[in-house]
Amino acid sequence: MAALGAMFLVAGFALASLLQPFTSLAELAMMMNDKWMLALEHAERGGIARWLWVNVEVPVLLRPCWLLPTMIGLICVGFAVSFALNDRRA
Repeated sequence: MAALGAMFLVAGFALASLLQPFTSLAELAMMMNDKWMLALEHAERGGIARWLWVNVEVPVLLRPCWLLPTMIGLICVGFAVSFALNDRRA
């Protein structure tokens, strides 16, 4: 879990340092594959409730691209520390 957290933290740092400041996750996805965003939106409108697209996915896509991997990395590191402390107590 610690290695996974470190990988995500490095990915977040790389995105923050290599791309333009405040490049959104949507812009990064469009740079990688321009049809991906349209396919995701059509899938959401077709199968899952509209509120998921409007209230969850759009705000996440508007955040800086480095934020999501950094948050996932911090959560993984937190789990790794919690598991390590739990193993010491047992």
